[in-house]
Amino acid sequence: MRETISGLRNLIFDLDETLVLLPVDWGVVYRDIGRLLGREVTSFAATLPMLWGSDMYWKVSRLVEEYELKSLSKLVVLDDSPSIVRGLRKDYRLSITSLQSRKVIERVLHIMGVRELFDILVSREDKPTRREQIRLVLTAGGYEASETMMVGDRVDDVVSALKNGCRAALVVRKTNELENLRKLGLESKTLTLRSLKELYEVLKRTC
Repeated sequence: MRETISGLRNLIFDLDETLVLLPVDWGVVYRDIGRLLGREVTSFAATLPMLWGSDMYWKVSRLVEEYELKSLSKLVVLDDSPSIVRGLRKDYRLSITSLQSRKVIERVLHIMGVRELFDILVSREDKPTRREQIRLVLTAGGYEASETMMVGDRVDDVVSALKNGCRAALVVRKTNELENLRKLGLESKTLTLRSLKELYEVLKRTC
């Protein structure tokens, strides 16, 4: 694997809403998690760290996995992502960090036909936050943070990457994420993109 002109060698991708769209009805999921926990739930990402290390964490994870697996029949592949990651693999090492379960990540990548392109997969079974997931990829792969970029669709992906000393790319699927990025003053530190195709074009220009 040759080093690119910019020194970037490793790409970490988020899965849902970055490479694909899992059409999970999160309103129903939050209702069922709330019944299990006995309180209102409005965010899966915020709930996971609070439950980490407990038996309830695994109960919630299994409950959500049922919905994730059911959604696979209606999986939407975004931006011709299989072709894009195949092209990027020629110049970069690829990894996945996701709050989906390991089983779901594996199945999605097999559906896309790109499982063999990703060296490291980190799921919610491994770590409950994006920041910890990125750190785990760096450790497991022996990657330098300065040579690594996180590609996601949420500001949390950006913040988590920067806190680990990595570069960050935001694929803007929702305008409010770009607005939140600007409010945090992180736009100048982030590669903002309209699509994965644009990411491909930018990175190929630096090879």
